[in-house]
Amino acid sequence: MAPTELSGVQRAIMKTRTIDSSGIQISELGFGAAGIGNLYRPIDNAHALEAVHEAWRQGVRYFDTAPHYGAGLSERRLGLALQELPREEQLLSTKVGRMLEPLASNAPVDGEGFAQAAPFIRRYDYSYDGVMRSFEDSLQRLGVGRIDILLMHDIGRLTHGDAHDEIFRTAMESGFKAMTELRDQGLVKAIGLGVNEWQVCDEAMNHTDFDCFMVANCFTLLENGITERFTDRCRRERVSLIVAAPFNSGVLAKGSSGSGHYFYGDTPADVIERVKGLEAVCREYAVPLPAAAVQFPLRHDCVKSVVIGMTDDARIRQNIDWYAHPIPTEFWHTLTDKGFIRPGREA
Repeated sequence: MAPTELSGVQRAIMKTRTIDSSGIQISELGFGAAGIGNLYRPIDNAHALEAVHEAWRQGVRYFDTAPHYGAGLSERRLGLALQELPREEQLLSTKVGRMLEPLASNAPVDGEGFAQAAPFIRRYDYSYDGVMRSFEDSLQRLGVGRIDILLMHDIGRLTHGDAHDEIFRTAMESGFKAMTELRDQGLVKAIGLGVNEWQVCDEAMNHTDFDCFMVANCFTLLENGITERFTDRCRRERVSLIVAAPFNSGVLAKGSSGSGHYFYGDTPADVIERVKGLEAVCREYAVPLPAAAVQFPLRHDCVKSVVIGMTDDARIRQNIDWYAHPIPTEFWHTLTDKGFIRPGREA
């Protein structure tokens, strides 16, 4: 089947939502391109391109990448794959905040979790000039003239520790100015943050005017404090959310007996016990745990898309099945009653 072919059944399955402030249409499932940047394990170019094309055939139209993923490898591969597909139907996001600098001759490559990463050093830079240079470099790696959504990557205490306050000030006063100019010039349609902690998004909203936030690992069946008040603030201020890593890096896909990661590391014993509790409710209602993990964020109307790693045809089709699996309302009520998820205003 050619990359652009899509069956009527698949078209009916994949729905879209709207980024509130910009009117951008986004597919409810997004392609997370860290995997084609060799996250945890290497894949070859042919498999990377086929993964993008299979996601397209399944109705996915949103593709997210970053310079960090494979030190530019993900952007290069994604750009090549998307060149074969209609640009007007694509929604593309990448990130700023890290500059890639060539390694010295014969210097060892630090993949930072990415196998066989490209030979570059990643250097944090949230300044005006750094954002502009990063954006221009991404355009060249992707082979495009514009980016639909531009996200500032990995600000927050979880990443930067004691340096957070200074980095945050630079990001808000300098880097954000560059992102705003790019939006005003029409080179990007929407701007936001791409982070692993929603609290820094809450902090950023006190300083700046963002369109959306990508939050990873913190809007899940295991981590959902975000719904206590922050989702209400996003609704009030018309800021949209994109949820990445709905499986908490793997454990909610592989289950309590699997080897899935949790926050990019090993899964602690207490988290395994919580997963077992979730699995018991899933068995009661005949709901696959990964299906519940994918669909949970989409129950909230401020959430516009869920981004999942996709690296091979079988996994992509499995993601679509989980996305479309019917889940009774009573299932969600039981999870709330048992304290796994918090009550919140849902879609």
